[in-house]
Amino acid sequence: MRKRGHITVFLSMVLICVFSLLCGLIESARTAGARYYLRLAADSATDSLFSRYHKDAWESYRLFLLEYENEGEAETVWQEFLTPYMEYSGWYALDAERAKILQLLSITDQDGEHLKQEIADYMKYGFFEDFPDESQGLALLENLKEASAVKDMAQAFNSRTREAVRLEQAIQDINDSLKSQKKSWQNANNKLETRDGSGFRKEASKLLQEMNRIPGLVKVYEKRAEELKQALERTYDTMVISKEEISPEVFQTLKEDTSCYAAYVEQDGERRKEITAIPERIEPLKQALKQAVECSLEVEEIISEWKESGEGDEDGSGDGPDLDALWSSVTEIWKAATPPEALYSSGVKDSEKQKLLEKLEDLIQTGLLALVLPEGSRISSGVLAGGEFPSALYEEGRGQAPGIVDRILFGAYSGHFLTSFVSEEEKEVTYELEYLLSGKDTDEENLKQAVGQLLLLREGLNLLHILSDSEKREEAKALAAVITGALGAAPLAGVVAFFIMSVWALGESVVDIRMLLKGKKTVLIKSKDTWNLSLSALLEMEGEKGNVQGGEKENGIDYTGYLKLLLFMEQT
Repeated sequence: MRKRGHITVFLSMVLICVFSLLCGLIESARTAGARYYLRLAADSATDSLFSRYHKDAWESYRLFLLEYENEGEAETVWQEFLTPYMEYSGWYALDAERAKILQLLSITDQDGEHLKQEIADYMKYGFFEDFPDESQGLALLENLKEASAVKDMAQAFNSRTREAVRLEQAIQDINDSLKSQKKSWQNANNKLETRDGSGFRKEASKLLQEMNRIPGLVKVYEKRAEELKQALERTYDTMVISKEEISPEVFQTLKEDTSCYAAYVEQDGERRKEITAIPERIEPLKQALKQAVECSLEVEEIISEWKESGEGDEDGSGDGPDLDALWSSVTEIWKAATPPEALYSSGVKDSEKQKLLEKLEDLIQTGLLALVLPEGSRISSGVLAGGEFPSALYEEGRGQAPGIVDRILFGAYSGHFLTSFVSEEEKEVTYELEYLLSGKDTDEENLKQAVGQLLLLREGLNLLHILSDSEKREEAKALAAVITGALGAAPLAGVVAFFIMSVWALGESVVDIRMLLKGKKTVLIKSKDTWNLSLSALLEMEGEKGNVQGGEKENGIDYTGYLKLLLFMEQT
């Protein structure tokens, strides 16, 4: 009987197809499992890598940061965490030959964008309360910008005030010379009346010396006048540019109080013509003086020859020359040498008060820290090794400008986690907020610069109050009238008055900072009730009576709050 195998072959082929399908499904499942296993292993290794975060950074600043020397170190550590998964992969039979991190970002990359994101992510949990919204933040920013612009304008005009005072001093020097000339001329004239020829010539020599000084004094005046004119033009150009940052009301007041500078230049323009003409007026007087001296010598020679001849008496009787006529000829020439009157009144009558105000301004600018530090306080001697900071790898210019709310959140974060001068927390580097503002290498330098920035902020805000307070403006004008005199250069009185207001605002700022460094508060926008420094106390600030103490206000802002405001402005 013949046997057939086609059924067997058919079944074998079917089974081969079935088994191939099953094996393919199994291998597909194994591959998918290996893929998921590998992903799990990679994620686990990554989590393990991130578990090595910098604990101090988290505990102190709530920042998750991975510390490593280079990318190769991070790759090696990650592969070490992955190795156990590869060794016990079982059915999946995986192996990792190498690891490559495609992107490892630094906290300082992209203008510190990643640091800002870390802070923003943490702040989302919102344990901070009572934040201003964006509109309130914008209003605050406008106020701060206005104060800064007013402060800049005040400093510019203050420099012009000093130049105006120096110009007045040049005029005073000319006046003093003219007065000295008048005195010498009168003394010489008295000698002529007593027929004292040698005494006359001695006084005439003094007069000639003073006359020879006039051209140099006038040149000094012209130089200072021209410098003041050009400086004022630049200042007014700056004022126009700053107009956009100042409210119309404040700008109008500022314009009124500084208009005296332009008026002073115009007034000085008329006076300048008269003063520059003095050397020409004096030149013919010098010639007359020399002729009078020569004539006096001739008269004495005639008298001497007459006496030697033995003729006549000493009183001029007899046949000798007429002495009255001889000396009268000298007097007649001498009167033609009469110097001009000192008609050019300088405006600084009480120079001591003016110098005191200038000295006070210089003292505040240069010795601020000594003026504001609380008694018995000690400045930290901490030194920052900036080269070891992540900021040494800082990449500038790629990040986006933060929004108003982000800037407020960043300030709140900084105030909560960073130390400052008034903090009680002990750290190797004590003034972290000040460092964030200043970036210097020592705590002392950072504190000094931060306090200086705070002074400028308060100066602008305090000057805004003075400009809006008619009583304080009148007080400043009254003191300016004392300094410049009741009569004289009225525009100069306005110049000095604005200088007084600026120094007054600066002095109030010193009082404010003293309070802040003591842990007290001061309001952002001053009023009559919250103002501390009187004008009389301002003049005593340099002496023992000058340690004026302000009163704390419950609704004010503390030192940390002001540093946050400075940070808020820095991010514009």
